[in-house]
Amino acid sequence: MKKWFLLFAVFAFWACSDDEVAGISTVETENAFLIRVVRGDSLPASNVVARLRPMDFVRDVNSFDEKAFGSTEMNAFVEYVTDSLGCIRVDSLSVEEASLEIIDEGEGLFAKILAKDVKVGDTASFVMEKTGALRGKIYLPDSVDFAWVQVYGTERMAKTDAEGFYEIDSLAPYEYNVRVVVGDSVIENSAVVESEESTRSNVYAFEPDSVKVLDFESGNAEFVLEELGLNAEGYLAVTNTDVVTVPAVDEPISESIEDAGAGREGKAIHWKSTGDIGIWSFFGIWICSEKHTCDLTELDSIVYYVRGSGKYFFALEALGKSNIEGKAVFDDSLETSDEWKRVCVKPSDFVEPDSDWGNFGWDAVKNSITTITYGALDESEIWIDDVTLYGIKPSAFVGVED
Repeated sequence: MKKWFLLFAVFAFWACSDDEVAGISTVETENAFLIRVVRGDSLPASNVVARLRPMDFVRDVNSFDEKAFGSTEMNAFVEYVTDSLGCIRVDSLSVEEASLEIIDEGEGLFAKILAKDVKVGDTASFVMEKTGALRGKIYLPDSVDFAWVQVYGTERMAKTDAEGFYEIDSLAPYEYNVRVVVGDSVIENSAVVESEESTRSNVYAFEPDSVKVLDFESGNAEFVLEELGLNAEGYLAVTNTDVVTVPAVDEPISESIEDAGAGREGKAIHWKSTGDIGIWSFFGIWICSEKHTCDLTELDSIVYYVRGSGKYFFALEALGKSNIEGKAVFDDSLETSDEWKRVCVKPSDFVEPDSDWGNFGWDAVKNSITTITYGALDESEIWIDDVTLYGIKPSAFVGVED
């Protein structure tokens, strides 16, 4: 079966060689590099434009024009149109490595072509796939208002907004080299674009050393680092059915989000909890996944704002069957609902490990954190707002949504 397939492939490329396609030739060769391209449905990619560029090509930032993409005026040192069989013939290359790019009707192809293969008259077959996208955030220094993001071997580039966000769509699946120009600095990066997916590529050279993980301003208690693809919704739960909460735990979490009050701007999460001693209600949110836990070893402190009455605790937890299934706990109490209290918790402030209710201590869980939890014990009422981790960079959260 394999032999018949190889014979068919040779025949297909031989058919390609019958139809010359003009290009820019710098070194004439006896043989030609024959390429056949098919679409995702296995039909020939006929009459589509294919462009060759040096693999290290990037556009001049002064020529940036989003509307130019897809036009026939795009820079290419060789340009082809495939024949009815989806074939092109490359006679020569003037560089050692060139990129072959085709984007057409929502499908694309990006591949590396080597001059040494062209010289010996090699053959290749490629399948177009649904295009994907590249998006992310470039952390900008204070003196810079935007950055340029350029994809090597293509025309594709984007200018970030003032917060550093960007998006580049219609990219063929490939592991691209990416160039980021931030002020006078040039940073090299890479990103794998998948078919029909939006891939994150963030550059952290100028990232801050703190992360605000909760601010509740969205009204649905989402994790705020949406640029990292992290938008898990928080949840209200109880340890025992005898615990009663207002709002009830079976109501949408948005019912617990309200104006912060007591002289504080914005929104906060608020609930009342009633139960016997030793049982509690709690608000939790997954900030990292079981598969990709977060290493918070470098944590300096956690700062948050709280008001209310009664006893509560704050915990960083490691959850999931593959993890230690424990937590580090900080206990506190509240005396008044009329004033906000700024709380700063350092790793040394966590309760000594005693294994009660999974309290394994900071050293046991610090490199595998998944969840933030606030618990309201006995008869309590609590408001929470603006939770920030200091000593932790946003890059600590890369990949945790998987």
